Amino acid sequence: MNVYFRSDDELQDLVASFEACSFHPSEFRHYQHLAVALWYAWHLPYDAAAERITNGIRRLAETYGKTGYHETITLFWLRVVSDFLAKADRGVSVAVIANELTAQCENKNLIFDYYSPELINSAKAKAEWVEPDLKQLAGAGKSD
Repeated sequence: MNVYFRSDDELQDLVASFEACSFHPSEFRHYQHLAVALWYAWHLPYDAAAERITNGIRRLAETYGKTGYHETITLFWLRVVSDFLAKADRGVSVAVIANELTAQCENKNLIFDYYSPELINSAKAKAEWVEPDLKQLAGAGKSD
């Protein structure tokens, strides 16, 4: 297992950098997306975490003149993260859980277990949350 975060402070620094838009979107790796979503899910109710991650990704993209934000992909991963967190041992640090999460969810193509390419690539899925068409998500978070 890769150890991306050795302390909660390192994870908090990543979140601060994300919120400050201090790196280019192309430098924001999958494991970092997961870790930021985890940080928000750890500290906030689901709806507030969803607002923070979606607004943050949009702001990061806009800061660097990028387009292509995808609502369903963003909220899919937040739901995966929220479900993982619901089953995690809260007696350990958030950094430990972040490393466990990234080990379990390192495959970005996991989304295709839940969504057909046609649905996930649709304009509707990009603009708003759509439920999966292949496999139901666990219910830790919800975005209705």
